[in-house]
Amino acid sequence: MLYKHFLKPILFQFDAEKAHETAFSIGNRMCTSDVALTFMKDWFSVADASLEVHAAGLRFPNPVGLAAGFDKNALLLPLLEHIGFGFVEIGSITAKPSSGNPRPRMFRLPKDDALINRMGLNNDGADVITKRLAQRKSTIPIGVNIAKTPKSGLSGAQAVQDYVTSYTLAIPVADYITINISCPNTGDGKSFEDPDSFSELISALRNTPESTSKPLFIKFSSDTPPVTLKMLIQISEEYHVDGYVAVNTSTKRDGLKTSSKLLYEMGNGGLSGKPVASNALEKLDALRQLIGGQKPIISVGGIMTPDDAFKRLEAGATLIQLYTGLVYNGPSFPGKINRHLIEQLKS
Repeated sequence: MLYKHFLKPILFQFDAEKAHETAFSIGNRMCTSDVALTFMKDWFSVADASLEVHAAGLRFPNPVGLAAGFDKNALLLPLLEHIGFGFVEIGSITAKPSSGNPRPRMFRLPKDDALINRMGLNNDGADVITKRLAQRKSTIPIGVNIAKTPKSGLSGAQAVQDYVTSYTLAIPVADYITINISCPNTGDGKSFEDPDSFSELISALRNTPESTSKPLFIKFSSDTPPVTLKMLIQISEEYHVDGYVAVNTSTKRDGLKTSSKLLYEMGNGGLSGKPVASNALEKLDALRQLIGGQKPIISVGGIMTPDDAFKRLEAGATLIQLYTGLVYNGPSFPGKINRHLIEQLKS
């Protein structure tokens, strides 16, 4: 209630990225205060044995995770754990630091419960972030999401090596690793959704020393055509990946309530939130049919209510992730979802 009626109206007066930075600044201060963290845990977090999930050799205290893109640089892990997330995926990290695209690069679509972003993979770089992760004291699983450094001309074997560099650094400090082949926020961000390129990438990763020591997940786009998705799954299965994340943001703008004029002014970027929910469900169903029930699927995209979360799990997701839903609902959202899941399990 405090977030919905007081904090959210204030934050939504700011530019979307400025509001994000303001929330981060507050969160950073809270991470250094045991009193603040204890308060957040008592106020928001929910612990119940019925929520536990065991997947890919890991124990998740609950199935509600934070999607990559929110805490790119692994700065808020203590706070995110204490507000009730069962796991957190940081990044995307890239082999080299990146400042991302010019601002403005993040926009709200309140009429659609959505966001558009073209952040451009801004992050501190794999070396800095993995060193930071080595100092973490989290008790929940932490995933590391890896993408290609957004550098003009970086392609082919150099692009593969860029992924391998980040992957090698992430293996010792991550509980699981997600390979992001579907980021629409750079001009060439989808190059590894080409099956031939993807096969070269996954082969190189699997030939990295210790590559099987941590679970490997592949993240797909909301816009991946069914035929391409099937081919990518076949390649992934040949290399024995451990699970999948679906879906990333979308470049499509179909059926939005936001005016075409505003959409034109916002420009390119990945759409997230409620408009991608139906596509995320379709991809979840397609993945379940293609791989069966043996491997975990993390469903992300358009989870805006506790019932949305329950329906994803009911539809075959092993775990779920939030991003835009957290922006619109605030820090109590993971706890609300978990309480709803407990109620559904009891009934």
